[in-house]
Amino acid sequence: MDVNIRKLRDSTAYWMKKDGPLSHIIISSRIRLARNIKNIPFPFRATDEQLLTVIEKVEKILKENKEFYGFQIIKLDNLSPVEIEFLVEKRLISFALARFSKPYRGILYNTDETMSIMINEEDHFRLQSMLPGFQLKKVWEIINYYDDKIEKEIKYAFNEKEGFLTCCPTNAGTGLRASVMLHLPGLIISNKISESINTIIKQGYAVRGFYGEGTEFQGNLFQISNQVTLGLSEEDIINRLEISIKQLIEKEQKAREKLIIQAKHKIEDQVMRSYGILTNAKIITTAEALNLLSYVRFGIEMGIIARIGYDVINRLMLIVQPGYLQLIKGQNMKKMQRDTVRAELIKEILD
Repeated sequence: MDVNIRKLRDSTAYWMKKDGPLSHIIISSRIRLARNIKNIPFPFRATDEQLLTVIEKVEKILKENKEFYGFQIIKLDNLSPVEIEFLVEKRLISFALARFSKPYRGILYNTDETMSIMINEEDHFRLQSMLPGFQLKKVWEIINYYDDKIEKEIKYAFNEKEGFLTCCPTNAGTGLRASVMLHLPGLIISNKISESINTIIKQGYAVRGFYGEGTEFQGNLFQISNQVTLGLSEEDIINRLEISIKQLIEKEQKAREKLIIQAKHKIEDQVMRSYGILTNAKIITTAEALNLLSYVRFGIEMGIIARIGYDVINRLMLIVQPGYLQLIKGQNMKKMQRDTVRAELIKEILD
């Protein structure tokens, strides 16, 4: 196993182990910037030699700039399929980078995983910063700092009319995608989620599952991000998203307050049943585990369960995933074996 993969397997990202503002509803805030090097074709059209040039430029920045002290680089070409799946599950790389067939793909990251850079994905660089709770402005400060440092070393593809030039036209302009991961059990149980999500979509936002584009909704988790990056400043994009998210938070809080008044015993029963299944099941799938963990997290938020913290549930929601689970156990496993090992691991941690 790659030594850096082993360290990532045994570490917990800052956004998972710490609470942030409104952590009872907002799990994480993330901003991503798409950037390309001037005069090098986008990765889909670049030659292997040009892709190698991109990753060599990143390694040069890593070695020669004190701002990147402590950062590590992992080259995906050297990893097994399970190790790549693990990086997707850890939210360090996208499905697109995992599936890209050309060589010289990589990931640069700091040890607490608050800052990372995908190399040779759809664009040459996809910078990403992530923090716990609702703190998009703080995330913007972090990623803007590193973006400026890289721009001193590399000439980005940019023009005055289109802004930053990107492989997908919808990313041109600022190249910025801001997103938050919300836990919305109140709106789900109240059957208000469709109405709320439709409102968000009409406001111009994308609503996706835990791992972004093309992923299913599981565990009552929803990732909401801006779709327009051209014609707006970075601050405008962040401010507008914050306003829409605050409206959604208010709806979730009202739904929870109503549930406590009208269905307190039913909620308590559902939370404790979920905890009971998680701590006694012999076989459990990923989807079932995520949905049950969502109810236990809801129970923490509602004061029904006191001895478990958000950090435990957040971490469990990641390590029950297939790739993560196989790395922890150090072996490739078929589905039935994973379902059995998953049940044992959850029981061990929650008991």
